[in-house]
Amino acid sequence: MPGDLLLTPFIAGVLVTMVLALAGAGLFLRGSVWQALALGQWAAVGGVLASVLHWPVLPVALLLGGGVMALLQRSRDRERLPLAVFLAGLAAVTLLAANFAQASLAAAAWAEGQLYFAGPNELWAASGLGLLTLLMVPVLLRVWLHAQIAPDVSAASRPAVWQHLGEIVWLVAAIVLGSMVLGLPAALASLLLPAWGAAWLARNLTGLVLWAQGIALIGFLVAWTISLPLDQPFAPVLVLVNVMLALGARLAAMLR
Repeated sequence: MPGDLLLTPFIAGVLVTMVLALAGAGLFLRGSVWQALALGQWAAVGGVLASVLHWPVLPVALLLGGGVMALLQRSRDRERLPLAVFLAGLAAVTLLAANFAQASLAAAAWAEGQLYFAGPNELWAASGLGLLTLLMVPVLLRVWLHAQIAPDVSAASRPAVWQHLGEIVWLVAAIVLGSMVLGLPAALASLLLPAWGAAWLARNLTGLVLWAQGIALIGFLVAWTISLPLDQPFAPVLVLVNVMLALGARLAAMLR
């Protein structure tokens, strides 16, 4: 594939990866990993369903993802309910793929990732999300400092309602767009594994965010460099690279 045709997906992938890494740091502080899995899976359901109905993918995926997040936010159960919702989404994708030929192709695309074929629409969406993220960083940090895993020792005063809602909407958009551009496994790997590795190395919130960004970006660049010459799907390569980087961060922390 010519280099100029790869520039658009490369930039879109970098932007989405950086946003997902930031979101992963927030999810780590909130202890909401299962929510991310459930949200990502139902974004995939939306994408597959849109292919069957011949509707635009992003609005349908955002709608279903937003509905799932609204459901999960109404419950204090951060493990069992999100796990059930995740499994239900997995079943929905499987049933759609088994009964509709177009859904089968779409499900494969969401699993393997279609980063190489990302076009101007995905680039514009990723750029818009990146700009929104820059504007929202102070709000996001404020919400995350308050909503720690141990909220009785919160490090910040209670955020306003609009700040909390803004963080939820941003998180839904990040996971849905990330899953659409990178593929669901790669998006989840960029979301969760860099933050996990960064947690072993960071000493504060700023360190967590910076380490997560660095690990995620290195993972993307290494996976891009490996997958293209070997003609491999990008998503599984990125997952394996991020697993190794996260384990490397754990090992480095143990040797300190």
